[in-house]
Formats: sequence, C-alpha cells, structure tokens
Amino acid sequence: MGETKRLLVMSDNHGSEHEIKSILSEFRGQFDALVHCGDSTWSPDYLESLAGCPVYCAKGNCDVGFLNREEEVFEFCGHTCFVTHGHRYGVSWDFRDLLYKGMEVGADIIFYGHTHIPDYQEFPEEGIVVMNPGSTTLPRQMKRQRTFLILEFEDDGRFRPQFYTV
Repeated sequence: MGETKRLLVMSDNHGSEHEIKSILSEFRGQFDALVHCGDSTWSPDYLESLAGCPVYCAKGNCDVGFLNREEEVFEFCGHTCFVTHGHRYGVSWDFRDLLYKGMEVGADIIFYGHTHIPDYQEFPEEGIVVMNPGSTTLPRQMKRQRTFLILEFEDDGRFRPQFYTV
C-alpha cells in the first residue's frame, strides 16, 4: 500500500495573510499541492513560496494584474482536475456551464470559489465531482464559518474530502 496524497484547497481570502499563513503552518508537510480558487490577490509564485509545494490556481474577479491564466487544468493521482474561480460560469445560480466546461477539458474533479460557501456535489451522469472550499476570511454560508478543504487520495484513485474551519 502506498502513501496517501493530499491537496489543500482554499479560496477567497481577499489578501488576508493571517489565516492563510496559519493554515499553511499548521498543515506544513501534510499536503502535496495547494489549489487556490481565486481572489487571493497574490501571485502564484508568492503562494508557492508560502506553501513550499506546487500551486494550481485560478484568477478571481478581484485578482488583477498578476495572473495570465484564468483557470488551470492539472493531473493529480490519476484524476484530471480543473480549477476556476467560477464567476464566469454562473456558479451562484447553477452548475450547467461549469459542468460543460469541465467536460470540455476532460475533468472529473472541479474546484471553484466565488460564492464563499463550502460545497461538495457529485454529478454521476457527467462523471464529475464539484467542490468549493468556501472562504478563509469572508464566509457567506449560514453559520458564517471560515473554511478550507483537504482532499485525501488513495492509491486506487478514491478520494475523501474533509472541510475544516479556520
């Protein structure tokens, strides 16, 4: 049996460093890559220097100037992952356009932000799982909990999402 791989997924910190640095410090060495779904207001290079691992990220509607890519597709533990902020796909209303884009790029896992609300949904017909880590600083869900997500991958490709509060 091999080693479990982990993705740390966060979004919508809107430039606040305290929470991000605290999370990265607490979980240092416990994740293999960082996924940021946008509105960080930091460059990918800066995020990588903080995390000490590969960073996959998307440009949010409040990110200006530093990201030349709006979204990213990457492979992780046998899965094709798509990270986007989500504002261009109407994620505040439904997932139709987001799922179409996911199918277009061949993704079976989609990470998005923008709503500041943690979410996990499976779409078996499309063969896609959609996740939002919520926001580490400006939550909008019922109890206003600041959240992020860690996804653990087993050797056989199965994965378990775990939402955490800040």
